[in-house]
Amino acid sequence: ALVTSARFSSGLARPDPECSSAREVSICSHQLKGMASLPLNSDDATPPRDGSLAGMTAMWREGITCFDMDGVLTSDGVMLAAHPKRFADATGGARPAETTLARARDAGADEAGFPTLDDVIAHFASLVETVAPDAPPYRWRGDDSFARRTVSPRRRGRRPAAPPLTGPVLCLDLKGDALAPAHATRLVRLAETSGVGGRVLVYVYDGGEDDAVLNALAEKHPGVAVGLGRRDEDPTHLDADALRVAARGAEGGADLNDDDDDDERRGIVRAIVPSVGFDARWYEAAVRTGLHVVSWVVDDEATLRAQLARGVSGFITNEPGAMLRALHDTRIRCERKNYW
Repeated sequence: ALVTSARFSSGLARPDPECSSAREVSICSHQLKGMASLPLNSDDATPPRDGSLAGMTAMWREGITCFDMDGVLTSDGVMLAAHPKRFADATGGARPAETTLARARDAGADEAGFPTLDDVIAHFASLVETVAPDAPPYRWRGDDSFARRTVSPRRRGRRPAAPPLTGPVLCLDLKGDALAPAHATRLVRLAETSGVGGRVLVYVYDGGEDDAVLNALAEKHPGVAVGLGRRDEDPTHLDADALRVAARGAEGGADLNDDDDDDERRGIVRAIVPSVGFDARWYEAAVRTGLHVVSWVVDDEATLRAQLARGVSGFITNEPGAMLRALHDTRIRCERKNYW
């Protein structure tokens, strides 16, 4: 959601780790799920389908403008907006890589609930272009980038925090065969021609010098933002100190045309996208990089409070309505304490 810059009220309230982040944090919808938890407009008899473009519009109207979309590739090369498990649940256990688009549609992955990622990008662009969300202020334009280049963490109140997201973001989490240079660059090119290239965040999970997707994006689309996906069950992702390397090239004014290939790769890394399973020390290291930090998955109030205390830029949720209400209640509590 779009929010104003926080100001700490000196002397009026004790430092509160949750209040330090609550005003600027963004809610990011996971797979356009949780439609039933959203409040309905008076004209709506039933909530939109999970996964639907109508659902994206409904969330947008509630001020949720960050969307985390999984992508899978069918056997005939069509990119669907779906997680492999959600696809399997809808199709009786089918795997995308072994199923044509036509068979997937016939098996239950219909167009309403499982649009193509091309259609998702086009719909997102249309919202950015024409529809202002209910949550003011509107301090962004469609062709802006959501990402802020920093070399050190911000401070919200008296606590270090990752920089907030600026305006709408479409996060692309390509799964399996979909996470390949040709597919990632094609989707980014589509976003750029649709006027929202600066509002796309593409996840990679390696991030090293041999990461083919990262290298291809740095070469062909140096203006795009890349997020380093981090899983707590992956031993190679557990080293908190190694996150310092991720910040190389994120400094404002970095020359993306520099001859140093490593600096060029790092120059497009704008975010870290970690599991909520990492401990507080790990998150402290992530925040110190100065990159955006968008955590996953936050579906209950206890996890929300923990992530606010860790100073994240945003969080990904399957329960957008419930988390929207919980965040609203937190903001009201902080206002009553004269925290801002």
